[in-house]
Amino acid sequence: MSRRNLYLYIFMVMIVCLSVTFISGCKRNSNKDTFAEVGQKLSNSIKEIDKQPGIILSGFAAVPNEKLFKVGIEYDPSQINNEQLKQIVTDYLSHAASNSQPANDWKEMLKPFQLRIEKLGDAKKLPVIAEKDIGTTELKWKE
Repeated sequence: MSRRNLYLYIFMVMIVCLSVTFISGCKRNSNKDTFAEVGQKLSNSIKEIDKQPGIILSGFAAVPNEKLFKVGIEYDPSQINNEQLKQIVTDYLSHAASNSQPANDWKEMLKPFQLRIEKLGDAKKLPVIAEKDIGTTELKWKE
């Protein structure tokens, strides 16, 4: 084997090694949060809702086999209108996503999961206030 071929062979091996290292590093950095990690972030941030005036009670539940997160909110409609409720929920989701990459992007954090916001307080029926399906980033509000 000539010296030129040997250098070419070493160069090719180095390129392959660098490529594998680069690709594996990119894959590691692009992993999405798991259901449990996202659930933990949402659960830990639920107190952000309780701090708001007019909020009576809030709660969080997760249904792993459906990839579903449920947030229940009981509020006084005489103190909170629909726009304020939307802002409270958006602030809560942003707070939960504040430790995710990209920071504060709750839409991307929740994209692989379902989200349901429900009104608490009626034991017979829990009306859905807003929903987001798996694979979407839009939270659809029921008016």
